[in-house]
Amino acid sequence: MIVEKDKIVSIQYNATDETGAVVDSNTEFEPLAYLHGHGNILQSLEEALEGLQIAEEKKVTLTPGEAYGDFNPELVFEVSREQFPEGAEQVQLGTMVQSSDGQELLITDIDGDKIVLDGNHPLAGRTLHFSVTIKNIRQPTEEELSHGHVHDAHTHNNSCGDGCGCH
Repeated sequence: MIVEKDKIVSIQYNATDETGAVVDSNTEFEPLAYLHGHGNILQSLEEALEGLQIAEEKKVTLTPGEAYGDFNPELVFEVSREQFPEGAEQVQLGTMVQSSDGQELLITDIDGDKIVLDGNHPLAGRTLHFSVTIKNIRQPTEEELSHGHVHDAHTHNNSCGDGCGCH
């Protein structure tokens, strides 16, 4: 079996940035299983894995445009502390908060009553180097295929519930 659209693919990976710093890895955990061809991982990474077989390894470099986009300075802005609920514990450097429209924002600086928020993905603007090993490939269930993602004991106890978003 090969990595192709509509197959469940399990991978072990290590991702570093241009400085060699590890930015993500699952080498110490269970392999990540995803439904290939359904946008469950970065599209450029998915395309690079196409055609591989179990136990094959591949090194893939993704530019910012292929990964999480270029850093957009317009997504970094300052707000007043009074815009947060009184006594809000979430006002701490490095904390992710959610805007009123649901956007995830990172608190990058706090200077008295001024708080700087960044709406960029934390890996935006970075070139990423992936080292990937294909651990398993299998056919999806009809439910997985119709929902567009893997169902397993860790995600749905083999069936979708209220938190799945499938229904």
